[in-house]
Amino acid sequence: MNNVRQLPQKIQSLDLSWMIPAGFGLSCALLAASVILLFVRGTSGMENIWMFSIGADVFCLAVCVMLSFSCVLNYKNRNDHTRVFVTLLTVNAAALFLDEAAWLVQGIAPLRLLNRIINVLFFMIGLVLVYLFWQYLRRVLKMENSMMTAADGILNLLLIPSLLLCAVNLIYPLYFSVDAGGYYMRTDKWYISQVYLYFAILIVILELLMSQASKRDKLVAISFIAIPLANQALTQTSFGISTQYAAMLVSIVLIYGVLFADREKEFSTTETELGVATRIQANMLPTTFPFLPERSEFDLYASMTPAKEVGGDFYDFFMVDEHHLALVMADVSGKGIPAALFMMASKILIKNRVMTGESPGKVLRAVNNQICENNREDMFVTVWLGILDLRDGTLVSANAGHEYPILMAPDGDFELQKSKHSFVLGGMPGIKYRETETVLPAGSKLFLYTDGVPEAENQDEEQYGYKRFLEALNNQKNGTPQELLAAVENSVKGFVKDYIQFDDLTMLCVHYTGKKEENPDERTDS
Repeated sequence: MNNVRQLPQKIQSLDLSWMIPAGFGLSCALLAASVILLFVRGTSGMENIWMFSIGADVFCLAVCVMLSFSCVLNYKNRNDHTRVFVTLLTVNAAALFLDEAAWLVQGIAPLRLLNRIINVLFFMIGLVLVYLFWQYLRRVLKMENSMMTAADGILNLLLIPSLLLCAVNLIYPLYFSVDAGGYYMRTDKWYISQVYLYFAILIVILELLMSQASKRDKLVAISFIAIPLANQALTQTSFGISTQYAAMLVSIVLIYGVLFADREKEFSTTETELGVATRIQANMLPTTFPFLPERSEFDLYASMTPAKEVGGDFYDFFMVDEHHLALVMADVSGKGIPAALFMMASKILIKNRVMTGESPGKVLRAVNNQICENNREDMFVTVWLGILDLRDGTLVSANAGHEYPILMAPDGDFELQKSKHSFVLGGMPGIKYRETETVLPAGSKLFLYTDGVPEAENQDEEQYGYKRFLEALNNQKNGTPQELLAAVENSVKGFVKDYIQFDDLTMLCVHYTGKKEENPDERTDS
């Protein structure tokens, strides 16, 4: 089953969450650098209006740091939306830092070249910020139509030449110039630098008119357009006030406060539902141990350690009659609530059919036909089903595409019991399931599991494997079933360490002692 799920698991296991703390770290570094530069430069020769802009830049940098830090702490929102948001926030922080740096070198003749370089970077980073915000809006407002795809392609194409035009200012004063006294001045072609921004605003407005997003989400998106434009209009004639990116930060704060609040609510609802599904799933599994302590013929223990998501693993054990113990180990395809529901239905169908007294092969055939009758989602389940006769140790089993059982003979080692598998349940109707009969001598131990054990992976994507699995069992082969399960679980945890797992660890072990229970007629009253 792992081959079916291999690609999605590897995609999910790509850990890009480092981008969030990296953004926080860079924002911190920019804030620290801005304070250091201001301290080194001092305020001599600066106009009050310049100081106002510098103060606004430093304050907004501090806000960027706080927002980034909240994203680091909020692990639930570490998804694609958040990575784009933190990237947007970090680029805005860089723009604020460059704005401050531009004012700090303003009017210092020996730093004319540095002034030019800083302002070129300032213009370039503004283009990047507009592009990133467009990408963020596409995700939030679900901008997925032919017009938006075409617009996205045009924005992608325009970005490179727009950045190159900014770079031209290093050698030719296209957007601005720096005079001999080290003072920055706009040229009459400055408006060309705004073409990319206005084109992005145009397509955002068109998308907002067609988008199915809520009015509140649309208003937040409009704020990114309206607030900076209003700021630009107010400061157009006031040289020295450059609060454009501070205004953009206001829009970003609105995005954080509104859109993230909604997403947090969605996460809470989803986690509540998954929590309920997990509890329902756990309650469906027998967890009372020891099982039938009055029976001396066997000892039994089972466990399921959940992975990151709700899965479809399940085990079961129950007495069919006075002398026969049924054992089930199964693994449903897929994850989440659908898998949990399919697991519960499969478990009930198998148990109900076993209680009719049919053999394992006939039980699996009947259950497979029942599942195939109404399996519109094309889900399937692998099952190992065995019925153990407690009187003589005869084990009759059938395997529907499940993992091989592991058996330890008295005074022997644990070994895989390989036999030809039959097809999974739910694959196609009319399948016949072959049966295997094995006699367990007194003292034998049978170990059942799902593929989450041998296929557990470490950070190098190396699987735990059967060699380590058997070593863990054989190192504890004289232990009780509970001790054996604990040994395997500890071995797996030591191997994978903190690497996220996408499959449950589900195990069951039976120790067949062969001891007969005392005949009630032979008991004497005390």
